[in-house]
Amino acid sequence: MADTNAQQKLQSYLAAQSAKLTAAEIRARLDEAAGEFFASLEGVGEPAAHRRPAEGEWSVAEVVDHVTMTLEDAFGIMRTLASGTRPGRPMTVAHTPVNAARPLAELVSHLHARQAALAEFLAAQAGEPHTDLRVSDDYFGEINWKGYALILRLHYKDHAQQVSKTRAAV
Repeated sequence: MADTNAQQKLQSYLAAQSAKLTAAEIRARLDEAAGEFFASLEGVGEPAAHRRPAEGEWSVAEVVDHVTMTLEDAFGIMRTLASGTRPGRPMTVAHTPVNAARPLAELVSHLHARQAALAEFLAAQAGEPHTDLRVSDDYFGEINWKGYALILRLHYKDHAQQVSKTRAAV
């Protein structure tokens, strides 16, 4: 029951904030959350980045890869919605890392580039096109492109905490 309550709160938050906040305000909040995530990675050495804190838990590199994959997925859906087209599917929530064996600096650089492209996209959405188009998602509810940006903001924040805990454990 508690999980359903948390899910309802999240859906309510996404609906209210995507209606209330402008694309520029969402961009600022997303940039701030991305900054927190990138700050959590500062000083992580290569060997530690690839060490898992425990069996079945992700390394820092795996977290970075997951965050990047999720951002790319959501960003594609956001662009599709903002162009006035309904995407064929909602965002994939459980992206399993596939590039985590690469050097951490390369993973972080790629994520920085993808985040910059997303920020540029949000800056170009001043007219807030097609916010009426939504994707039905079993967990997040009815989401427009602004809602996806807010999901990414929360995603960055959650994984910044995960990186901090992982660093402490390894």
